[in-house]
Amino acid sequence: MAQARAQEQDQLVSSIVDDLQDRIGDGDIKIGSWIRQERIAREYGVSRTPVREALRQLEALGVVEIVANRGARVTLPSSRDIAQAFEVRGVLEGHAALLAARNIGQKQLDVLHGTDALFQEAAEMAGAQTEEALAQARRIWFQANGTFHTTIIAASGNRQLEMSIEALHHRIPRGLTWTALGGDVRLLKDNAEEHARISAAIEARDEETARDLTIEHSRRAQELIAMRTRDQTSST
Repeated sequence: MAQARAQEQDQLVSSIVDDLQDRIGDGDIKIGSWIRQERIAREYGVSRTPVREALRQLEALGVVEIVANRGARVTLPSSRDIAQAFEVRGVLEGHAALLAARNIGQKQLDVLHGTDALFQEAAEMAGAQTEEALAQARRIWFQANGTFHTTIIAASGNRQLEMSIEALHHRIPRGLTWTALGGDVRLLKDNAEEHARISAAIEARDEETARDLTIEHSRRAQELIAMRTRDQTSST
């Protein structure tokens, strides 16, 4: 009985860890924000004990920093961690794009092409430069970006590859790229064009071009994040 309760507790902690990682990765919980045990416990309908253990595990992963009497703060990975993670992610997602060009079906192609308009809409929405417009642009971009990349990874047909990429996203939040784009219309349009070129290469069954464009897309995102991080550091 005690062993069963311990296993149940471990599963609960793991589910909270996974969900918080997803929320951080998707930008719902932002870099630098505080995660309070009491609030999370209420959200999940559990006691503080599994939440406290989940936050400890996230701290061990380098996702949060626990500060005494304050809570847990979502931390920005080091520039070295970001560079290395994006290098690996580029290779993995590049291979996924190569396999997608070989295996993708028409329905998945239709989904990819549907994101083209969403990326453009996000760029146009950001042009208004109001708080409301930027928030809407962010929601649209996140929807398009998530759909785009998950569709390609699914089309690769390689479950192990999918799991490896997802593990990297847990370490390096997806929201970092949006932060680096910073609502800049020019950068958002460039970003939209990068996605469109990858879609076109996959549709043309051009495996090597799809791979190379995806690797370059990841490299460009890493460069923008590094630049934005340096700007933020120099302004403090």
